[in-house]
Amino acid sequence: MTTNEIEIRLMQDVDAAGVVELYKTVYGNEYPVKTVYDPAAVIEQQNNGEMYRIIARSGDKVVGQTALYRSTSPNPELYEEGQGIVLPLYRNQGILEQCLAYGHKVAYPQLNIKQEWGEAVCNHTFTQKAGARLGAFETGIELDLMPASSYVKEQSSQGRVAALVMFLIFQAAPPQLLYLPETYADSLHYLYSAYDFKHEFVSSKSLLPEQATRGQVEIYADAAVARFTLLETGKDLEDYLLEQEKLAQAQGCSVFQAYLKLANPAVGHAVNILREHQYFLGGILPRWFATDGLLMQKLLHEPNLEGINLYSERSHKILNMIIDDRNTVIK
Repeated sequence: MTTNEIEIRLMQDVDAAGVVELYKTVYGNEYPVKTVYDPAAVIEQQNNGEMYRIIARSGDKVVGQTALYRSTSPNPELYEEGQGIVLPLYRNQGILEQCLAYGHKVAYPQLNIKQEWGEAVCNHTFTQKAGARLGAFETGIELDLMPASSYVKEQSSQGRVAALVMFLIFQAAPPQLLYLPETYADSLHYLYSAYDFKHEFVSSKSLLPEQATRGQVEIYADAAVARFTLLETGKDLEDYLLEQEKLAQAQGCSVFQAYLKLANPAVGHAVNILREHQYFLGGILPRWFATDGLLMQKLLHEPNLEGINLYSERSHKILNMIIDDRNTVIK
């Protein structure tokens, strides 16, 4: 697609060096995922289906992009939409919206993408508005996700940056039986009200089983973020959690995120244990494990609440729910 001398298309191998320059121009060398600075890695990610980029070109220069990629979710059919970047001289021309529209109308249907999610940074509302126009709905907020250093070059934030979690459904999945922690029953019913999933909700009253807790851990040392994806939860959950926190802190992490299965009858017990250690609500994550997930989060510092900019009434309500829950677990 070509408009006003800007070409919008799926990235090709020849574009990889330009993509690297795009990141360098906007973020310097501070983007926390370092593979974006390697043209060969950029090409490999697209060729193996790990990441698809929709780029905007002006002549021989890559001037903007959006991307769809597999990330924290263990479900390979769930892609994250993000890394929307436009060179400063090309902003306010609708380039981000054009890339998103091309991806959703042309490229992603051809790639048979079933569902996507995204983290819309909250130091501005541009990405949030673009997601809303595409039909995405808000499901949570990750406090202090991104380090302030990522925004030094553009001077667009005075502290760490939160992200609004948004989901977009392309192909409906079968309804699920989900277990709601009693503490979060009202909050989760509200979060699920944005889309008719046809799920059945029951109260989580089971205790954690004797089995060992098993999880995946991702450490983003440059961003000071640790993510604990809890694939199986057992009675040793507390010991497992404290050990992973200790290891993460040793690598400089101060933002902890835990991902739990809402299809687990004992998820309520797990939530209670996390809340005893100052974890609080983050949001819901449709199809995160193929079945739905629950995000909980913990900060070792005070969050940069003043730096959060939100677009919709729903997102403001979600933020208030999260702040209220955090206030109940801080001791």
